[in-house]
Amino acid sequence: MNRCSDYIGHYRADAEHFDYFTNENPAGQAYERLLRRFILALAGKARTVLDIGSGSGWAASVPHDNIFFVDLSPKNLAALKAESTGSVMADAHILPFRDESVDLVIASEIVEHLNDPASAAGEIWRVLKPGGRAVVSTPYKEKIRYTLCIHCNQPTPWNAHLHSFDENILLSYFPVAARKRSYIFGSKILAVARAPRVFRNLPLLLWRLFDLPLIAIVRKAQHVVVVIEKPRRV
Repeated sequence: MNRCSDYIGHYRADAEHFDYFTNENPAGQAYERLLRRFILALAGKARTVLDIGSGSGWAASVPHDNIFFVDLSPKNLAALKAESTGSVMADAHILPFRDESVDLVIASEIVEHLNDPASAAGEIWRVLKPGGRAVVSTPYKEKIRYTLCIHCNQPTPWNAHLHSFDENILLSYFPVAARKRSYIFGSKILAVARAPRVFRNLPLLLWRLFDLPLIAIVRKAQHVVVVIEKPRRV
């Protein structure tokens, strides 16, 4: 699998071209709304939140006292500065936070972009307090396709996705000591039928009543979401 030697430079350049704060596709907007509502429900509330790969900063909807946005793009972070306790330009492989300093980590649609997901998972585990929680989401069993990069003129995966995950692969990056749960979300049958536009403002439970049986029948879904909890010390 290809690895980019200067992926940080690539992401910073891409951020100047791509607006993370808008999505002009109505069907995509509706599905994103549903997925984010699901992640927020799993996240609960926390005193200190760390949002890795913050993009548009939607994780600020988590009830919190403090939230830190981590991103590689100065442009994105500047736009989020007013909403955060701190906007930190940093690499997910080396988080500039103390051990056991964060109650909740959200890493949504980020680990598939990283050169070394295992290293990033180790950093998430390191910064989590005992009793803390991480919610991580990625595309589910994605078939990675390639195109030509506009910056380096080399073959590069669509959407800059370097890895494909299922629940077992994603959970394996975290220690055995972790309490782990996984969820498959977003039936592709419902996506083709444009059902997210119907369900986006309805109760999330109603969506799941249709979503889960269809995923069980036809194991084709758009995302996997895992919840990692660090046990409290006795």
